[in-house]
Amino acid sequence: MSTYSETFRALRPTAQVVSVRRAHVEVRRGARLGAGVMVPLALGVSLGHPQFGVFAALGALTSGLAATTRARPGQHARAVLLSSLGMAVSGFAGATLADRPWPLLAALIVTTYAAGLCGQFSQRVGIAGLQWPVALLLASTATGHPWLWATLLLSGGAWQALLTAIDRHGEPEPESGFVSGSGFVSGSGFESEPEFEDAAAYSAGRARTLRRLVARASIGLDPRAEPGQHVLRLTVVVALTDVVAVLAGLPHGYWAAMTALLVLKPGHAATIRRSLDRIGGTACGVLLGVLLAGLAEAGAVPFLLVAAGTVWLAYAVFSANYFVFCVFLSGFVVLLLDLLGHSAPDVALSRLVATALGGTMALAASHLRTSTASARLEEC
Repeated sequence: MSTYSETFRALRPTAQVVSVRRAHVEVRRGARLGAGVMVPLALGVSLGHPQFGVFAALGALTSGLAATTRARPGQHARAVLLSSLGMAVSGFAGATLADRPWPLLAALIVTTYAAGLCGQFSQRVGIAGLQWPVALLLASTATGHPWLWATLLLSGGAWQALLTAIDRHGEPEPESGFVSGSGFVSGSGFESEPEFEDAAAYSAGRARTLRRLVARASIGLDPRAEPGQHVLRLTVVVALTDVVAVLAGLPHGYWAAMTALLVLKPGHAATIRRSLDRIGGTACGVLLGVLLAGLAEAGAVPFLLVAAGTVWLAYAVFSANYFVFCVFLSGFVVLLLDLLGHSAPDVALSRLVATALGGTMALAASHLRTSTASARLEEC
């Protein structure tokens, strides 16, 4: 059980919350990932099918987050493709089960558990896996044509992966260690394959890599281990948050489960900071989105320019400041929903309420942990 003193120690001064270190701002990466989102969105708008453009853009938007870690471009591209493939499958399930709440909840439980397990392998694989339940929740708002929505999500993610693979400049060198998507420290032992002099040595190296992967998966499946406990807690909290949002009849209530999914970490302090950043960033971001939606009413071109600037800034500051990232991300999402005909002020309010619910559920759950959990768990 976490104490109140731990909670207060996790709080930061306002200046630290909103400060952005220029050294951590990825301008080039933000432009590339932003282009991956805006091209399908612009195509959909120009062809008179904005809903298709929005879904393809969402596939590119979420899968692109797997390319924001410190890894090589080729590794990033594979992670983005892994994310988009999983999103296509879960998106198909979400659209198919949209009007069947209990099977949809079961699918959410399965995809969330799988996402938690992905976090045991590497940070980028963990981020890629987190997008699977996100896609399930997003697709559950679509009506009919599951194959169409799955194809759009996949096409957006595949386009993002292609851009990531092509742009091999300006990427930081991978670090010798990192924090996985679930918050547990992982080494880089199987991040890249060493060169072997003969086939026998190569096979032996692959066998060792496979054993390490199986060992990490086993830890995530073991409810007695800290990683396994976090995977179970994440799954239970996300499912419970979704049930509460549905019973409360919240408009766009799927944002509540999505928020709990993205902010709940193994470490108490990490969850506190991530939850407050998400709630506060969303509050500011929805106001930004309402203002930008008003400016974008001048036509399609101004709308696309405003949206492009917003998503570029979101990606650029992702590694620098999560609060500021949430501001621009929320503003961009409000713009997308405004494009689909949803009132920007109504969307802003419902998104804020749902985000507050999901963040609160995660904050409450972060107090429940085993006595062996330690402060070494870092925020990813």
